[in-house]
Amino acid sequence: MSVYKRGGVYWYDFWFRGIRYRESTGLANKNAATDAESIRRAELAEGRVGIVHRGPSPKFEDFVNNDYLPWSEKQHEAHPRTHMRYKTSSRTLNKFFGKLPLDAITTGHVEKFKQIRSEDVSPAATNRDIAMLRFMLNYAMRKGMIVKNPVHGVKMLPEGPGPMRAVSQEEQRRYLSKANKLLRDVASMILETGLRPEEVFTIRKENVYLTHGYVFVPAGKTRFARRSIPLTDTAKAILKRRVRAAKGPYVFPHRHDPNKPLTCMKRAHEEALKDAKINPRFRIYDLRHTFGSRSAMAGVDLPTLKELMGHSEISTTLRYIHPTPEHKKDALRKLREFNIEQAFKEHEAQRVPTKVPTVTEQRQERVC
Repeated sequence: MSVYKRGGVYWYDFWFRGIRYRESTGLANKNAATDAESIRRAELAEGRVGIVHRGPSPKFEDFVNNDYLPWSEKQHEAHPRTHMRYKTSSRTLNKFFGKLPLDAITTGHVEKFKQIRSEDVSPAATNRDIAMLRFMLNYAMRKGMIVKNPVHGVKMLPEGPGPMRAVSQEEQRRYLSKANKLLRDVASMILETGLRPEEVFTIRKENVYLTHGYVFVPAGKTRFARRSIPLTDTAKAILKRRVRAAKGPYVFPHRHDPNKPLTCMKRAHEEALKDAKINPRFRIYDLRHTFGSRSAMAGVDLPTLKELMGHSEISTTLRYIHPTPEHKKDALRKLREFNIEQAFKEHEAQRVPTKVPTVTEQRQERVC
């Protein structure tokens, strides 16, 4: 109910044109409080030109295509990948919600979508689509198109750490040999620096410091993503060549517009995997996992690796560590050698040294 008792008096709590009104009536009588709530609603509905009549609600797909996506493209002009995420999710959301009037979407519809979607994709992918829906409907609330967001209260699906795998040296060699020049540069940068793919895509010329041997990442998923990354000789050679060839601000520009960054390498990546006959397949992001795993096996301490990868918590860094079978065997070999060495030392410490008799003791033994 919108009228409830609190502290001896009745309050009302309702939504109107996307705004929540939760106020005290100052009345102890429930019937009087209900009348007060009705009066308050009437006041909100009345404007200087009379009662506000809400027009027919648009269909979800019309709202998304004609209103939300144009706004998103402008709003996220500096972050085109964010807009692309909305655009990708909108296709899936339109298939389910498209023909529904915007104000007819209920929490039950959202729960049904969650159930159906989770049968086709991972929990993480399902949650991303639900999050996109929530953002879209929040925008509709701000525009006064709906009163309440039906996604509110819908619980996200539990997510695991996600699929992670490190690429072997042999797979890397085959993959890079089949990759086109652009993909080879991107993949090599990730393998050499541990940068996220989108961080490589958005490297700007002014953030490359070849003389000092590092690249600066000005922003990212969290404040810890803002960092400087030392460059290996391979990474430095790639950036030097690409900075010289860049016609716009980005080292890895969009193929149709040098003033925009690269946004995706999926098609080239899939072709390289197919041509290299790599199975099981891996994602471009797994090259970052490979950097983390190899760095840990090489002896890089976790605090340093955390800073290099731009993690906010060291627990996240631990997820990127995947020792190879050979590394595990080597670890057990070291443990076995350590145990043998310790056992030998303990045995030597427990031995009672044999006492050598003195000359006097030897003479006394002969006299006896």
